[in-house]
Amino acid sequence: FYEDNGYLLIKKLISDEDIERFRKKFVRICNKEMNPPGVLIMRDEIHRPNVVQSEETVNKVHDFWEDEGLFRNCTLPE
Repeated sequence: FYEDNGYLLIKKLISDEDIERFRKKFVRICNKEMNPPGVLIMRDEIHRPNVVQSEETVNKVHDFWEDEGLFRNCTLPE
């Protein structure tokens, strides 16, 4: 699977509660409801004035180690 897709998918490794917590925080960052220090937001280049930044246009969130809630996903024992 990794050779074909470039990633591993391990279902149910992280609890549904943790996934939902991370998802909600991601959406809040995408919607500019919060701005954690040092976070870099990568999004599709959209040059239309009426397009609002949302979870639909953000590809990745980088450099989130200063945010305890986001960095928690990197420190889970699973």
